[in-house]
Amino acid sequence: MRLLPFSYAIGNLGRRPGRTLLTATACALVAAALAGSIAFSDGMERGFSSAASDRTAIMLSSVAGRDVLRSTVSAAADSLLAADVAGISRQGGMPLISSEIHMGTNLRLGGKDEPEGEARAAFVRGITPAAFLVHAGVTITAGHEPGSSEVLVGRLAAKKLGVDEDLLAPGRKLRFEGGEFTVSGQFSAPGSTVESEIWAPLTELRGLSRRDDSSALFVSMDDPDALAELDLFAKRRRDLELVSIPSEVYYREMVAYFAPIRALSFIMTLLIAGAVLATGANTFNTAVQDRMRELATLRALGYGGGALAVTLLQEALLLAAAGGSLGVMLAKALVDGAAFRIGMSAFALDVGPRAVLAGFAGALAIGIIGTIPAMIRAVRLPVAVALKEN
Repeated sequence: MRLLPFSYAIGNLGRRPGRTLLTATACALVAAALAGSIAFSDGMERGFSSAASDRTAIMLSSVAGRDVLRSTVSAAADSLLAADVAGISRQGGMPLISSEIHMGTNLRLGGKDEPEGEARAAFVRGITPAAFLVHAGVTITAGHEPGSSEVLVGRLAAKKLGVDEDLLAPGRKLRFEGGEFTVSGQFSAPGSTVESEIWAPLTELRGLSRRDDSSALFVSMDDPDALAELDLFAKRRRDLELVSIPSEVYYREMVAYFAPIRALSFIMTLLIAGAVLATGANTFNTAVQDRMRELATLRALGYGGGALAVTLLQEALLLAAAGGSLGVMLAKALVDGAAFRIGMSAFALDVGPRAVLAGFAGALAIGIIGTIPAMIRAVRLPVAVALKEN
């Protein structure tokens, strides 16, 4: 089969700049939407799963279900656990059990002597020094561990609150639960929703919130198989009303809980892609109609219907590739590194290789599928009739 030169397809795109620009822009929209949707889905899954460890379990109140905010655990449960369960990891003789309070609160920036600022919903975690050993992915990147009347803020805490990062820099003050705190530093936990939290001393948070218990115990074991010992302890000590959940299971359930939101983002992307596909198919069909005599002349010169179809496909792929590249670059510029707030948490969006590939491949698929009707029409083009077209 004798094919038309590739330069012919390139030249045709320049003959109709307005149509070319609109089609490429539509493909860019699909590529950006796909890349953003994949980045959102991956970021949500990574945000919860990154906090999990195969050697860590979460002890919650049995009556709270999986809701750590409603859970209440006896303040003495960590000591009882350490004394009764073998296989708990230890460092420097200290059992790696992190007794924590998890709570939502209204936070205001600035000290008590400053103007009353806007109340912002924040997630605060009351911790002890053991938390930094149990949550191995947490790294203090600036400042130091929180002492009395101090808090440590996550890397995404400012974005979660919707404020400038300078307002949560070390030395800044903030207020919640009637107490005033100074920011002692910042921590990171790459890819985890933990980065959107604010950590305060457990004992002080208990006093301010008027509670003498904890929300949960995070326990690190020497071996994943030893997690069964924690479950056995919870069943044996019914007076404590505890349930043990492997952290991998807990965070996997969290991902499943938000599955409808992820599905909705994909559905919206598919709707956009469907609209662009219909528009693209109509555009290429119109292009064939406008070039009936030109295409018929090529047929009369000896070029077969297959050669014309290949040329149309080349034009479509060029447009889709240009649009896909633009769309991926837009996603990188607008989405990459941004934080998405969901409930009391936030997670970072990363337009990685998978998102880039999905966006570019989606644009190419739109170009190929959208041009199929035009290719079929070119193959079936009746030469004698087409030459008479005005």
